[in-house]
This record gives sequence, structure tokens and C-alpha cells, in this order.
Amino acid sequence: MEIKTHSNSSVQACQKCKNDFVIDAEDFNFYEMIQTPAPTFCPECRFQRRLTFRNDRTLYKRDCEICKKNIISIYRPEGGTKILCQKCWWGEEFDARIYGKDYDLSKSFFEQYQELMRAVPFLANFVVDESRMLNSPYNNMVLDLKNCYMMFDSDFNEDCAYGCEVEKSRNCVDTNLIEKGEMCYECVNINNCYRAFYSVDCKNSNDIKFCRDCNGCTDCFGCVNLRNQSFQVFNQSMGDKVTYDAKIKEMNLTSRKNLEEIKKKVFEIWNNGITKFMHEEQTNDVSGDYIFNSKNTKESFIVHEGWNVKYCQYMVANNVKECEDVTQFGNNIERYYEVLQGGNGGSNVRFSWFGVNENSHIDYCMQVMTSKNMFGCIGLRGKEYCILNKQYTKEEFEILREKIIKEMKIMPYVGKNGIRYAYGEFFPSELSPFAYNETTANEYFPLSKEEATNNGFSWHERGERNYQPTIKSENIPDGAKDITENIISEVLECINSKEDIEDCTTAFRIITNEALFYQRFNLPLPNKCPNCRHRDRMKLRTSPLFHKTKCSYDGCETEILTAYDSKTSNLYCKEHYLRTVV
Repeated sequence: MEIKTHSNSSVQACQKCKNDFVIDAEDFNFYEMIQTPAPTFCPECRFQRRLTFRNDRTLYKRDCEICKKNIISIYRPEGGTKILCQKCWWGEEFDARIYGKDYDLSKSFFEQYQELMRAVPFLANFVVDESRMLNSPYNNMVLDLKNCYMMFDSDFNEDCAYGCEVEKSRNCVDTNLIEKGEMCYECVNINNCYRAFYSVDCKNSNDIKFCRDCNGCTDCFGCVNLRNQSFQVFNQSMGDKVTYDAKIKEMNLTSRKNLEEIKKKVFEIWNNGITKFMHEEQTNDVSGDYIFNSKNTKESFIVHEGWNVKYCQYMVANNVKECEDVTQFGNNIERYYEVLQGGNGGSNVRFSWFGVNENSHIDYCMQVMTSKNMFGCIGLRGKEYCILNKQYTKEEFEILREKIIKEMKIMPYVGKNGIRYAYGEFFPSELSPFAYNETTANEYFPLSKEEATNNGFSWHERGERNYQPTIKSENIPDGAKDITENIISEVLECINSKEDIEDCTTAFRIITNEALFYQRFNLPLPNKCPNCRHRDRMKLRTSPLFHKTKCSYDGCETEILTAYDSKTSNLYCKEHYLRTVV
């Protein structure tokens, strides 16, 4: 493959999409430091490939291989992946070294690894510590939940339902990317807010509705770009709380029909507001979006306390150093490269999926915990010097590891569409235990079945949904006052059920805590299933895909890298946003 050198950087054509991408001097220094070759996939294709191993929202019921207990799993029953419940997987009697196999230098590494994947049982779901979950069975990628339902990639929450990336929050329903929220509903990217409804990009605010980019506000409705204001409606002062409350009551927010009409006006006001080109605070030399308390963090998405970080996403934990191409978690890690769902201490982890708790010097491992000097292992805990789950001495391990790396470079695995995977590349997507439409990849890189299969991805044909709604979508009560006690026994038809939408469940139920929440705050019942509501919220936040544009401030020619799409109006650089809004 041709490499065109330009001073201190190189331009290379991506194996998959064929587009050119730049490998700069800092990248080469990083690859040299962690002793790995430069990638042959562009950053976006590398990210997409990692996401094909990330199933956060598609859950199944299955039996544990050992105790036969029926449990929630992220692996579909017919997918060929064996599973264990949390208790059995973490139990002292389970030692995955019993599946260890000799390495065959005449066969490719990934071919042998795929055989190991079929043999070793996987942890059924990513509940970090089941003992710290109270009355919260239907969740994934979570820690410390109490009375929570259908929460994903979320931690330290109580009485929450239908949320993702929710941290340290209570009594919240239908929320995405929130921290320290309480009694919030249909919100996206809010921090330290109390009784926030239908709001986006707000913090330190109470009793707000339909607000965007408001900070330190109380009793505001339909506003944008406000700071430390109260009793505002559509960015106009109502003077006092009595007048404000009367105006809100006049709009009758308890009616879903009225809410839909109000949303149209709100979005017009939002679109006329000022938008900062990225979400960031206390940063130095960063690019991407949702980056906080970080330095020299480039083209990354949701990073907290990152230092010398590049092409990383969902690093919600703190203290991430010298890492590239890491997706999800973090927390006291350094020198991680091409890793999915790894962290909680450790260093020098490469090309691995779900390895936590002080791993070090790990290559091509899945679900390996508290281990070091491992290559191509699955499901081991507290081990050292293993290859394909077989135990070796230190000397044997080092000799064989070098042989395997050399063999991977000389005889790379050739996947679908002729793509070559040598040492230095993350797992090929065809090794993923998930179909493309089960994974987060399909959320950020949506494909049809034909497009997915043409690109070498697998596809899962979901069983026909023959739900029999007891309440048709057009008959779902419009007002909060019409919610009755027996609503939890009904099956509601999703308004999108007749549309050809891949993840629409077509029908849904209202759980008890959810019904009580709607009644408490005089909210109308939703007329969409949880998946369709999630999809709508995702449209209100940016995605981890960036492009260059210029600041919209009159006379400013500053070039900015942003995740906002090209249709976003009044997109300002940091300097002019601060001048205009703050």
C-alpha cells in the first residue's frame, strides 16, 4: 500500500473505506512507545470496527452454562457464544485455562482465536459487580444501581429508567448523557439539574423546561443561552413567579398534543440561538466534543481528565494518559491502544475487549481481569504468561509471543472483502459475537442489511413481533389526568409501529415507577416505544464524527473542528461564544 510522506507525517489510504488519512509525528511516537505498527485503517473505520463488538442495548434471556439459571445476556441464544452468570463466572471453580490450546504456527492467529471464542464461556453481560445492584435486573454496562430499569452505560443511580450514560442521578426517566440529575425527564447532556424537562446542554439549573444551553437558571421555559436567569419564557422575562406560573399553566403542558406544537416553536428559538462549536470545560489544546479537565486530547468524544489522548470515546472515568483509539471506560490507565471497554488501572494494553482491574502488557484478549503478560486469551482472572489460555513459563511465553507476532506480520489473516489483519490491528469484525444491527456501530454508522453484508458484517434477522396492543397509538390518553392505575397492565402500540424502523419494538409497556413519575409531574404518556424515544434523543446530541468548518461570527475566519452538522446555524468558536453568551 502506497505511503506518501510529508515532512513529519504520512498520508495513507485506509484498507476499508479507501480514503486517505494522516498519521502525524505524535502518532508515530506513540506507536513506537507501545511497540506496535502504524494502523492501516483510518480513525473512523477503526472506531466503527471497535463498535461492532459493543452491544449495549440488545438484551436476551438465556441459561447459564453451569448453574442453568435463566439470566439476562447480551449474546443471542443462537449466536454460538456460551455464557455464564456473574456468580459462576467470578466463582473460584471457574478457571478458563481448562480451554487452553497449543498454538499452531501453520494457521493464522485470528482463525485459532475464533475457535477459542467458541469454546470459552463469556460473562453474560457487563454488570460490573452484581452484589452492588439492588432490584435492577434489566440493565447493561452498569455499576451501583438501585431500582433501575433499562439503563445502559450508567453508574451510581437510583430510581431511574430508560437512560444511557447517566451518572449519580435519581428519579430520572428517558435521559441521555446526564450527571447529578434529579427528577429529570427527556433531557440530553445536563449536569447538576433538578426537575429539568425536555432540556439539552444545561447545568446548575432547577425547574426548567425546553431549555438549551442554560446555566444557573430557575423557572425558565423555552429558552436558549441564558445565564443566572429566572422566570423567563422564550427568552422574555415574566417579571415574577406568579406571572411565570400563570403563563406555563396557560400552555397546558399536560397534553401531548400541546407539547408537540410547543416543541416546534422551541426548536425555532433554539436554532436562532448561539451554539458553541464543542462542549468543553477546563481544557488546553483539545479537539472533539464533550471534553473536560483535559490537556492535549485530540479528536475525541466524552473524555474526563485526559492527557495526551487521541481518537478516544466514552472515557467517563478519570485519569487517562497516553492513550489512542480507546472506546469506553478509562480510570487510571495509560498506554492503551485499540481497546474497547477497558480500564480501572493498568498499562500497555493493546487490541483487547473488556479487560479491567490492573491489566498490563496484554495483547488480543477478551474478558481478562487483573492479569499481565497475556496474549490471545479469554476469560482469565489473576493470571500471567498465558497464550490461547494455555499456561507457559516466562521464558516460553516470551519466545512464543515473538513467534506469533512475526507470523501475524508474515501471514496476516485475510477477512471478508480481502482486508488483511496483521499484528497491530484490532479484531476483525467477523469475529464479533454480535450482528451489526445489534451493536452501537449501527447507531453511528447506520447500514441496511444489504449494505452491512456487502461490507462484510453479519446481520441478525429479528423474529417477527406479534405483539397485540391493548391500546392503539391513536388511543393512548393525551393528558396526564387520564392515566389510570391499570395502565401498567396495558400493551401500548408505538406510533412508529407501521414504519420500517429496525429497532422499533412496535409495542411497549409502562412500568410502575414510570407511571408514578408521569402522574407526579402531570406528564402525558409517551406514544413511542423506548427505542424510538432513545433515537429521538440521540438526534439532540452530537456524534463522535468530526469535520472542519469556520466560525459563524461575522468577520471571524477561525477554522474549527466540530461534531455539529453543516446545517447548524450560529456555530461560534470558543472566543466569540464567550464574548456573545457568557
